[in-house]
Amino acid sequence: MRKKDILGKLAKNPEMIFTHSIKKLNNDEYSAFIHFLTNSKAMFVESMGKQVQWAGAEYKILTYLSIKEKWSLSTYYAPDNEILFWYFDISKKNFVDEQGMPCIDDIYLDLAVLPNGQIITLDADELKEALDNGTVSKKDFNNAYITHDLIINSKLVEVKFLKELSSKMRLNYE
Repeated sequence: MRKKDILGKLAKNPEMIFTHSIKKLNNDEYSAFIHFLTNSKAMFVESMGKQVQWAGAEYKILTYLSIKEKWSLSTYYAPDNEILFWYFDISKKNFVDEQGMPCIDDIYLDLAVLPNGQIITLDADELKEALDNGTVSKKDFNNAYITHDLIINSKLVEVKFLKELSSKMRLNYE
């Protein structure tokens, strides 16, 4: 597993210039709002054969993390506040580290939900490789897929629900 703080790889990348705010919602829930500044490097991800920008000047990410769950959810916004996609990081566990930073024990497998409702499973190859090289156990491998299936078979992947949740979460930062 990879310990990943709620800011993920962004905090370690000098080309990603951003501001952020992390809030404790209640005893076991956190949210973070990340706002990329005008001199941030543009970052892209391939989706359905196209390059989709997810970071750069004025792009935003809103992340929700609960200590009770084995996933975190991020909403990615374009500069015009249009939702680009939702992203689930599946974890072995979520926790708060010694510095008070909300974190996940990332277990490689991820899900993306597009505004058109398409659900994409990501990084299954990384999870399989981690199993093969002993980085994750067979139990953790299976639990990642159990969490994956629980998410897919729940309202968590319904676009209407995701839009409402993202809207409520944004109210914390506006």
